[in-house]
Amino acid sequence: MNKLIILLTVGAAWAAHAQTTNAPRTYFDAYKSAIDSPLVRGMSSIGALTGQVAFPVEIKVERLNVQPTTNTLYAVALRTHLARNVLQTDYIDYDELDGLLNGLQLISQASHSAVPMDDFEVVFRLRSGLSVAKISNGNKVVIAIKCGDANGTRNQIAPYVLDDLQRLLTAAKAKIDSIAASGQ
Repeated sequence: MNKLIILLTVGAAWAAHAQTTNAPRTYFDAYKSAIDSPLVRGMSSIGALTGQVAFPVEIKVERLNVQPTTNTLYAVALRTHLARNVLQTDYIDYDELDGLLNGLQLISQASHSAVPMDDFEVVFRLRSGLSVAKISNGNKVVIAIKCGDANGTRNQIAPYVLDDLQRLLTAAKAKIDSIAASGQ
């Protein structure tokens, strides 16, 4: 009997582990996937990265309210347009925005003086797997945003586009703060 209980426990643990591959990557994703309750979702466009960028990125603020509870979540959605009708959406939970903004400031200022080595890499990763990196190889410096899914696309951007990303994320945070402060 004990062997059967151990076998069932190991089997259940294995099955639970196997199911985590499709687990929500952010708190916003988790609530967005809620079942058996109405979801009220609102979106506002903040802007887009369209300059010297491999794939255009649209930035939106999203608000999700799970009814009948009062659970309200905010996130910033980065929607990368990879090809015709192919869209990769990465959510940045509100609680990650301040850290990301500080990280982007560090990334934008990073140079070879950051480390006493020939090359450097400065990376900021989010809960969703989304990452922003500045990588040097000799005198060549590349800035890239990598989508958070398993087959995440690397989106190479120009240095000034990183500044645009900071500006848009700051505007997104201000929009969320304004909505939350108004009590809506």
